[in-house]
Amino acid sequence: MREIIRAENLWKVYPDGTKALKGVNVSVRRGEFVGIMGPSGSGKSTFLHIVGGLDKPTDGDVLLFGERVSSMSEDELTQFRKGRVAYIFQFYYLLEDFNVLENLLIIADLLGIGNAEEKALEILDFLRLSHRLRHKPYQLSGGEQQRVAIGRALISEPDLILADEPTGNIDWEEGRKIFQLFRELNEKKGITFVVATHNPDLVKFFHRTVHLKDGQVVS
Repeated sequence: MREIIRAENLWKVYPDGTKALKGVNVSVRRGEFVGIMGPSGSGKSTFLHIVGGLDKPTDGDVLLFGERVSSMSEDELTQFRKGRVAYIFQFYYLLEDFNVLENLLIIADLLGIGNAEEKALEILDFLRLSHRLRHKPYQLSGGEQQRVAIGRALISEPDLILADEPTGNIDWEEGRKIFQLFRELNEKKGITFVVATHNPDLVKFFHRTVHLKDGQVVS
């Protein structure tokens, strides 16, 4: 497996002097399912945002698919990530005025994906949401909303999914099902996952874990 992420000596210092990351070095190979673990405030979200190009480091660099992304412009990053990187967050960020199917189709339209409805229906069937196609987010459980958010990520057919506390707003049983789904996508479709969580009960799902504390990698 070749390297898909290389974070080199990442520092993130905010204007108020807060040091969110302090020289973090992490690499992830294609096909891995990696957990980024640590307590709240350890730098997990900051790390994911920088790796995915949603934020820039104060110092250090990120190679994504072998390309240095830290120096790319926003337009260059948008084009570079398209169809390669997708995000899943703790909050679902679904479009409340649109139903389940439409939430996927809107993303597909933005990305210029062909056969969008056919792909969306296939994904929603895989996610056990075929009976919810015409429901709006407020009519869904937390676990169902998160599965819609996963479907929205999958519609772009990404190589890499970055997930930030994806089970933080749902109960343990739903969270376990979400992680089983992640493993299935990893094993069957070869999608690389990097998932931030502070929940030690989820360690068993990862191939390996990277532990952060106070912005540094710890053993």
